[in-house]
Amino acid sequence: MRGGAGITRAARTRAVALAAGVALIMCWPAAARADDRLLFSANGSTLTGDHGGGGALGTWLRQFDSGSLIALGAEYETIYNSHWTLGNFNGSLALGQSKSSLYAEAHLGSGDTGGVAFHYTNVAGGLMSALAPWLSVQLEERYIDVQPSRGHLPKLGLVFHFSPHYLTSVSYAQSFGGNLDTKLGTARLDYVGPRFSWLVGAAYGPVAPIVLNFVGGQTAGPVRKVKEGFIGAGKSFGRTDWQLIADYQDLEGFKRTTITLNCTVHLGKGSHTP
Repeated sequence: MRGGAGITRAARTRAVALAAGVALIMCWPAAARADDRLLFSANGSTLTGDHGGGGALGTWLRQFDSGSLIALGAEYETIYNSHWTLGNFNGSLALGQSKSSLYAEAHLGSGDTGGVAFHYTNVAGGLMSALAPWLSVQLEERYIDVQPSRGHLPKLGLVFHFSPHYLTSVSYAQSFGGNLDTKLGTARLDYVGPRFSWLVGAAYGPVAPIVLNFVGGQTAGPVRKVKEGFIGAGKSFGRTDWQLIADYQDLEGFKRTTITLNCTVHLGKGSHTP
């Protein structure tokens, strides 16, 4: 699959999904080429108790020859008795020849849970830097405020480039301030070929439900340990990249299974060659 397709390769299909793809683009040198894209995503989920949810997002993204990029979009999500609408922003700035990039993201909006309105804020900024041809490091600070949960969630991530087509990444996020009480570890393996890609990964640790975008009703509540596994595959057709992801989460007996379909449309003339 094209290097630029990494923008939709995300373990989770929620507001933070785009940021994960941005990070992959920044640490994949082959992706640094000018390109305009439209990104579309739709997801559906099942929850414990015969409940469910779903959502969709649309994003316009421009990537520059330098590797810098900007993305603007809108998103709608619903789960159990809650729903919310967000405006999304993502951007990164390549720092010359240093093989480093600064990035920022914001997911801002509002919603309703059981007839009670709430505001949604999820913003982050960070640094992605290549320390060696085989190793990149990610430093990130995130702030979440979705009533009644709020707090800071800094993260340290390492990305290992063991071959031209494989990325292995590990990360650890631990909250401070507020009431998130989160200590989440994640591991992931990505393969990206000329026309086909796949990913597999897992996460574990105590989390506030809002960190996983559980909002309102039975889906909110106290901190619980999450066991998560995800797997996905993607393929390119002409100017489009398609990807299907399955994500399973178990929060101490409260379970969610999510299926997500992502589509990236490259707007340049003709098909985009690897």
